[in-house]
Amino acid sequence: MDKPRTRGISLGRVLGARVVLSPSTLVMALILAVFYAMGEDGLSQQGFAIGLAVAVLLFVSVFIHELAHTIAARGFKREVDEIVLTFFGGHTQFRSADPRPVEIGVIAAAGPVSNALVGGLALAVAGPLDGMAGRIVTYAGILNLILAGFNALPGSPLDGGRVVNAIVWGISGDRWKGHRWAAHGGRIVAVVTVAIAVGVPLATGRTPQLVTVIWAVFLFAVIWPAASAELRAATVLGRRQGITAMSLAATAVGVTFDATVAEARSLAQAAGAREVVVLAADGQAAGHFPVALTDVVPEADRATTSLASVTMPVVRGAEIPATAMGEGLVEAVMPWMGRTDVVVVTDDGMPVGVARLEDVRAALT
Repeated sequence: MDKPRTRGISLGRVLGARVVLSPSTLVMALILAVFYAMGEDGLSQQGFAIGLAVAVLLFVSVFIHELAHTIAARGFKREVDEIVLTFFGGHTQFRSADPRPVEIGVIAAAGPVSNALVGGLALAVAGPLDGMAGRIVTYAGILNLILAGFNALPGSPLDGGRVVNAIVWGISGDRWKGHRWAAHGGRIVAVVTVAIAVGVPLATGRTPQLVTVIWAVFLFAVIWPAASAELRAATVLGRRQGITAMSLAATAVGVTFDATVAEARSLAQAAGAREVVVLAADGQAAGHFPVALTDVVPEADRATTSLASVTMPVVRGAEIPATAMGEGLVEAVMPWMGRTDVVVVTDDGMPVGVARLEDVRAALT
């Protein structure tokens, strides 16, 4: 199913990807222009012009960054849906079903590498230039190097965090461990950003600059929540990855509906089962009960007591394969969440376990 399109100003397509400019970028351009225009004598026309040029260069640099992600993704035969330029920078949305660590790492690294190359080239070109042209090209070089350095920091949601994820995942074979390491890295980056903005000036006897502190707090407010959300998701999904259907289930044996309590107990004891699954005439699970429940039936009556007296119903079709695990297990269980206990069956439909609803919910959510 296609993802909904991002709202914004469409700038056409590049390499099959729709390029979208968020209206917030226009606000950012104005803020930068005014920031550079402010001087001791108030607003200056030259400063405003330089500010607008810097704003344009910033978003060109972001576009180059995202275009590099797009080129790398296309190199791995990935379909890219959108390149979005926003107030916060930008992002590239590509389809990543069944990703591999090397793909994630290369695609992520392509953005900072492209900015580093452009930044170095711009500074080299700016050397012989004089006047405003030299200043603007120098700004372009510095902006690209800042973008490269910042995005290369080893924490989510930055590109460096995705590279960390890819490396840890590739070495350990555990996708969610990679996400957890990257998320912890993101939290560290968020804290260190504020610590540097405030702590370094104080340690050297200076007063922290208001603009620097505001940017540091802004970055913290963006990075910390994103990293924390990734850490929570990776923890839950990582736990799911190691869960199998049988690890959630009590062992069970199937018994036909016309059996007696005594016959069901005997079959369960022989199989070492804790649960009995009652099968309808067509072989489908109709209900279940724990073997221990039959203890309430007097021993003298067990040979003549039907299973109806101890059976708890199961929604018809509430079965999951014994081989299901990880996300496949989640998909198999989701239709029955909140409705019924589920029966765990072999490939040929034989019941081998019963997973209680409360146990499933506790393990998977």
